Amino acid sequence: MRRLVASVVVAIAVFAGAAGAQPRYEIIPFAGYRWGGGLSTVQGVHDFETQDTWSYGVALARQLPHNSAAELYYSHFSGDIDATLDLGPSVSTTLRRDDIMLNGDWYAGRYGQQTRPYFSLGVGASIFSSDRSETIGRFAWSLGGGVRHEINERLALRLDGRWLPTWITTGSGIFCDPFFCYAVGTGESYDQFEVALGLALRLGGH
Repeated sequence: MRRLVASVVVAIAVFAGAAGAQPRYEIIPFAGYRWGGGLSTVQGVHDFETQDTWSYGVALARQLPHNSAAELYYSHFSGDIDATLDLGPSVSTTLRRDDIMLNGDWYAGRYGQQTRPYFSLGVGASIFSSDRSETIGRFAWSLGGGVRHEINERLALRLDGRWLPTWITTGSGIFCDPFFCYAVGTGESYDQFEVALGLALRLGGH
C-alpha cells in the first residue's frame, strides 16, 4: 500500500509540474460500460468470470502545448464475479476496482478544430477489494483513444475506449538460471475494456 500511495504522490507532482505557457484546466466527469476480466490460471479454480456492467469516474486535465494534455484519472467499477472451483461448487461475490492513472493524451489535427481524434496512454495503480478478500493494490496501465467534440468555449464532449490491463499473481513457480533457482510468482493479465462518454468543463485559461 505504501508503494501505491507513493505512486499517486509522484503522479500528482508530475501533473502539477507539467510545462505550459498558459495552463488550462478541465474537469471531466464520465460514465461508461466495462467488460472483460476473466482469469484462467487461478489455483483451485477452473472458471473465473467478471460481470459486464457500468463504470464511472472523473479526470482532472491540463492542456499542454503541441496538441497534448496530461490528466489525473480516477475510475470506479463494481461487478459480480463467479468462480467455479475445481472441486465443483461455485463462489460469487462483488468485486470493486478503483483505477488511479496519470494519462497522456495526444490529439490529431489543428488546435481549435471542433472535432479531433486522440490517443491516450496511462500508468498508475488498480485497487481491488471484495467482501471475501482484503484490499490490494497493483501496478496498472491503460491504452486507448477517442474523439473530442467542442461544444463551446467552456464545454466539450469526448467519447473514448480504453484497455485496462493489470497483472495478477495467481500462483508460484520455480525459475532456475545457471547458478541458482528461485521461487517466483506466476500469473496473468486481468484485462478489462471500457467505452465511456465524458463532459469536459474548462475551469480557467484561454
